[in-house]
Amino acid sequence: MKRLTTILGYLILTGAICINLWLYYPETQILADPNDNIFQYSLIQRTDWIWQNYGCPLSPACLPNLTDHVVTAWAEGYPLPVYYPHIPQITIVSSYRLLAKPITGFFHHNFSLYEYYNLTKYLLLCLFPVFVFLALKVVGFNPLSAALTAFFASNFSTDGLYGIDPPSFLWRGYGLTSQLYAMVFFPLSIAFIHKSMANSARERIFSKESILAAIFLILTISGHLGIGIIGLISTVPFIFLDASKHSLGLRIKKMMVIYILVFAALSYWIIPILLTNNYHIISFWDPIWKFNSYGWKEVVKQFLQGEIFDFARPYPLITLLVFIGFFVLCFNSNLFPFALLFLMWTLFYFGRTTWNGLLDLIPGMKDFHQHRFIVGIQMAALFLIPAGIDYILWLIQRISRLVIQLENLKCKMQNVKLQLKIKNLLVSFVKHDKIFADRIGNHVLTMSVSDNKHNKTSDDNTTHYKNLISCEQENFISEQSNSSLKNIIFYLIFFVLISTLGYFTIQQTISYAKLNNEWIKQANSAYRYDYQNFKNLTAYLDNLPQARVYAGRPGNWGHDFRLGSSQMYMLMAIAGFDVSQFLPETWSPMSENEQNFDERLFSDYDLLNLHYIVSPKNQDFPKEAKLLNSFGPFELREVPTNGWFDVISAPMKVVTDKTNFINIVHLWHRSYARFWKMHPVIDVQNTFKSIGKIDREIKMIDEVNYKEGNEVKNIFSDFPFIFPEATPSSQILKEEVSKQTYKAEIKVGQNCDSCLAIFKMSFHPDWQAKVDGKPTEKVAVFPFYLAVPVTPGVHTIEFTYQPGKIKVILLFGELIIVTCLVFLFIKKSDQNRITI
Repeated sequence: MKRLTTILGYLILTGAICINLWLYYPETQILADPNDNIFQYSLIQRTDWIWQNYGCPLSPACLPNLTDHVVTAWAEGYPLPVYYPHIPQITIVSSYRLLAKPITGFFHHNFSLYEYYNLTKYLLLCLFPVFVFLALKVVGFNPLSAALTAFFASNFSTDGLYGIDPPSFLWRGYGLTSQLYAMVFFPLSIAFIHKSMANSARERIFSKESILAAIFLILTISGHLGIGIIGLISTVPFIFLDASKHSLGLRIKKMMVIYILVFAALSYWIIPILLTNNYHIISFWDPIWKFNSYGWKEVVKQFLQGEIFDFARPYPLITLLVFIGFFVLCFNSNLFPFALLFLMWTLFYFGRTTWNGLLDLIPGMKDFHQHRFIVGIQMAALFLIPAGIDYILWLIQRISRLVIQLENLKCKMQNVKLQLKIKNLLVSFVKHDKIFADRIGNHVLTMSVSDNKHNKTSDDNTTHYKNLISCEQENFISEQSNSSLKNIIFYLIFFVLISTLGYFTIQQTISYAKLNNEWIKQANSAYRYDYQNFKNLTAYLDNLPQARVYAGRPGNWGHDFRLGSSQMYMLMAIAGFDVSQFLPETWSPMSENEQNFDERLFSDYDLLNLHYIVSPKNQDFPKEAKLLNSFGPFELREVPTNGWFDVISAPMKVVTDKTNFINIVHLWHRSYARFWKMHPVIDVQNTFKSIGKIDREIKMIDEVNYKEGNEVKNIFSDFPFIFPEATPSSQILKEEVSKQTYKAEIKVGQNCDSCLAIFKMSFHPDWQAKVDGKPTEKVAVFPFYLAVPVTPGVHTIEFTYQPGKIKVILLFGELIIVTCLVFLFIKKSDQNRITI
């Protein structure tokens, strides 16, 4: 039976994978995404640009720039890899350049990077059941329960709650591909954490299980930092496997070893995040429920109504399995931490709405989107479901055994009745046959019943005797076949039950995917209709000087300005152009400030260097915007902006933190001081040295109040700015863009004794500035741009983005250490082989 259940488990797992491959195949045919996958692909495309421009894979400049570069497509440029996961992008680009493209090129097939990207996320989604199955096997569940759980894991259903259900990743859903990269490794990290902690009898704190747990945690964090934080917190319940003081201490030591390994491997990424965290902002554009979650009442209601696992299903089947599994594991001393894990994440999912600032005591929770804790709930549930399935299988076995016992009891009852009837007949026979009676007395029963033909009673005795022998034989055979019969009944009930559960479970998944696949087909058809016009537009723009493009925004005509089902402001970015007014990420300091843009004002185009406008026909823009060309439904206009550089004055300084500057920048954006090119220095760390003459300094104490001297004032009732003596006079003579270097030759007027040259890119410390070839101190100025001091005359200004020195040192240091460890491991393995 064990062998049969194992085979059945692998068949179910194979079936789950095949269903996914069939159901989601249209995902490989996508021509353009309408969701967050646009953002994900823009990161991959930028990584590919780095690969092609920095001598990858052999150049020493390759790896540092792959892990740290500026992404110019969104929010006025921001070094996303400093804060955002980049290992998946590097993996996809390197495997594409080194394997996929050469192999497909050999067969004369033009396999694009976008096709390869779609293929990778399609395969990860389809193969997710394999990772779940392996994790459950590591924990110790049987193959049948593990395979069934893997099937159910692919069929979670929520109403867009950002969980691990398919709508989070599909075309018509949210496109959370980064979460997918983390999700596949999460179960294995938890499984090996449990295995490491469960081996408390082993005194070694450094074990194979600990190393594997650390590796999968590293992969989880590398896929998605938020999900990785959930993974790290998920390790805590496993410390409490038992109440033994010695074992508890040992497990804490093991956990610390795992944390150290994770931190050491990712230190090149984590340390720069901590050092430059002031330039990674919390956006006011994100709805408050993302930060605070939903509260206990709503979460409990979601669970009881099946909305966390079974949204839109007629019956909450997966929810029921989770519920059963939770109570089963509460009484399992070895697997109890998984029940504790589920309970912990349920409490966390209540969020700040319930706990107020209590969760903020955990490092990183203040800026965390706490509604994402649903991932913790669903991941914990993956280890409860097989316990629920095992309980149901146990019930089926009990039912099978009961059926057999009832059948045996029936035969025994029949046996008793026959024996009583024969006894009565024998008594009657003895009265008529003295010889037979004597033989019975001597305990011999050898007389053939057929010899007593003269007595009718003897014939009846013979018949019942034969029935008795027959029943005894059947009883013997039944005892021999009880096991087989029990298995048949077990698998029959199991097949009916699982088929019913599977049918009602997968219907919602098929229903969602069916409409998804139909919409992909329709979107592709619409995309092809005007694709040639779009291609002509981008080819024309490629031959123009590099500058930012305005193609509308989600709140105006840009929402309906599409190619296929994708907005043009999305498509222009993945076509390789820098855009503004769409925020796939809101962490750049300019994310808030660019939204002050007014498309009716020419000065706003100049402030953001929006040199080009791509729009549908019949749109009104400033009179300075001149039509360059038309491409079918697309019109291209040019706005005469100053370019990437300008000259400004900064006679005042605003000290603030990373959240309190939004209102004062908005006020400045609409003030006359801004139109006179007065850009205050903005200092979020209060570390900038004074550059030039500072006539006024204020300190923001919240979003609307500031302190000047000892007096507290309000930005709306007390005018916080000053006016320059004159508008700086300047001329941009020449601009040049090469890789991540922006260079300009500028002429500064004689009336500009304390002026600054401004570079219209989001400030970050890793930008390096030079004036006339000499390194120069840089500052941040309103709205949050880079600036350097300049004097009257002609100067060459240069800004280059370079990976931080600390990151480069840590990165190459880790590579050296890893290389040495691999060498020592190989050497030790060779020595062991020789000894053997």
